[in-house]
Amino acid sequence: MPVFRHLVQGSFAVLVLPLHRPLNRANFPFVTMALVLVNAFVFLFLQSGDGVALQRAADYYGEADLAQIERPLYRDWRQAHPEPRLDAVMPHLDSLPAGQFVQLVQADGKFLQALNADALIGPQDPRHADWKQHRAEFEQLWQRQFDERHALRYTEFSPLRLISWMFLHHDFGHLFGNMLFLVVLGLLVEGGLGAGLFLALYLLAGIGAGLVSLAYRWGDVGGMVGASGAIAGLMGAYCVLWGMRKVRVFWWAFVAFGYSRITALWLLPFWLGWELLSLMTSRGSNVGFDAHAGGIVSGALLALGVRALGWEQHEFLDADEKADRAKAQDDALERALQHLGRLETRQAVALLEPLDRDGTPSLDVRIALYRCARYANQPAALRTALTRVIELPLPDAAAARKVKQIVDDYRKVDADGLALPPAQQLQLARAWLRIGADADAEHLARDLGARAADLPGLAELCWQLAQRAREGSPQWRARLQLIASHCPRSELASKAAFLLAQTP
Repeated sequence: MPVFRHLVQGSFAVLVLPLHRPLNRANFPFVTMALVLVNAFVFLFLQSGDGVALQRAADYYGEADLAQIERPLYRDWRQAHPEPRLDAVMPHLDSLPAGQFVQLVQADGKFLQALNADALIGPQDPRHADWKQHRAEFEQLWQRQFDERHALRYTEFSPLRLISWMFLHHDFGHLFGNMLFLVVLGLLVEGGLGAGLFLALYLLAGIGAGLVSLAYRWGDVGGMVGASGAIAGLMGAYCVLWGMRKVRVFWWAFVAFGYSRITALWLLPFWLGWELLSLMTSRGSNVGFDAHAGGIVSGALLALGVRALGWEQHEFLDADEKADRAKAQDDALERALQHLGRLETRQAVALLEPLDRDGTPSLDVRIALYRCARYANQPAALRTALTRVIELPLPDAAAARKVKQIVDDYRKVDADGLALPPAQQLQLARAWLRIGADADAEHLARDLGARAADLPGLAELCWQLAQRAREGSPQWRARLQLIASHCPRSELASKAAFLLAQTP
């Protein structure tokens, strides 16, 4: 006869599991994995001797004939103190195997309290002395079980057990199922909270689940083990942390399954409602649906507090939406380029303008808008499009080459080019120098010197140009002369003048 309720998260009839963030080195959930290792260690090492200890205690119970004394006492006790949940067991009490009977008795906290207080078999009973001695020896054997010392009991309030019970498991399947859910939910919740807050929420939600179960089942026979009260807390926290964000979930309903995108917060009433429905319709189940429900509510309330204080990790939580937006922008750009390839400039512009207006300014989008204006033969729009391309920063050589192609293309249309603000022209000259277009960079530098002498950064640009030329060559002298003539107040001007004077 099962003594403890086994908290196993999920159901093979209906299952909804968020699966929208792949595990990688950047988001590796260290605390989650540490919890998995702790649970595995407890099960594989600390609980591993419980089966042997239980058998030894049960054997002694039979050898000492304790059942002959306590079975009638228990029958009389339960007749005086009816327990609806034991109605199916009591008619078969006399035929119940000794091993199952001793587990039932040891799980009945109220009966044990009366028994150990000599309220059921007193000193006046001639059997009392021998019974008391054998009972004490049996209890010593029974208490060697790790579960017995750390499981949550419905007849005892113990702060230590409120923590320890969430690290115990009944068997390997019980452990594996809970750890699977812990890894999936831990990845998402730990990333949204950070390591320290995640651990605190996990433990507090587990305590909350235990308190709810104690309140609901106080005085019942048995107790509870399993991690899914705390894991249910992660479910509640997940819903609140992700809120109105769209998330991808795997669902399984009886024989159908698939993936869907839903609002994360909608999972909260579904998960909580399912646990409450299961609690009401599964009276004889050994699954702690009450603890699941308590964990979900505890986790949700704790996450609400985190959000109120602004402690959540927004960068992690918003990553999916940013990736979705980026993909949508890439798809729109791809469609626009397809229209552009067919010279359908109006359709292309209709896709590109919202991208440029609403999203992060993109060089590829603005180059595509330039191409639209070019193919449509619109000089005013072309000039505006070129200006919008040039004003973007050029983070690398690839971007600089793209912009240079556009500038060179524009010169075919307007030989006079585009008059740029000095700072912007200096930015282009630096970019040309970075991609090896020294002649174009020098041309821009000469124009800048004529328009904006002593412009900050111009002397450094001309000095870099001179370093690219062979020392003593006419090109080298010409570039040093730019510094001397256009940046006379620069620190490099004296160096340029000295080098020019030393070279015939």
